Amino acid sequence: MNCELTKLHFDALRKLREECDYEDSRSGGELIFVLRNKLSPGIGDKTLSDLEGWRMIEAGINKWFGTLGYRITELGRREIEANRPKEPKPKTKHKLRSLPPRLGKPKGRFDR
Repeated sequence: MNCELTKLHFDALRKLREECDYEDSRSGGELIFVLRNKLSPGIGDKTLSDLEGWRMIEAGINKWFGTLGYRITELGRREIEANRPKEPKPKTKHKLRSLPPRLGKPKGRFDR
């Protein structure tokens, strides 16, 4: 399987996983296909067809509306877990250098 996942593919998988988990929790464990309009507007037909071709999502009929919907498969869930973004390193605090004093060396009244 030659699949090169892009950022759009991962965004689509994450959003679909979130929506599927929400729908499954509401329906008492019944598997519901998520409608296309629940996904982000940036997720297009090409992205969905790629993911469906790679068997990371599956298409089916939504129970309530009778229109085409999508579900994430176990392969899609494993792909998300395998490619988790790395935790960013905490930025080091910038250390300030001490500036030289603006005034010169202190002088007494007998110094010239």
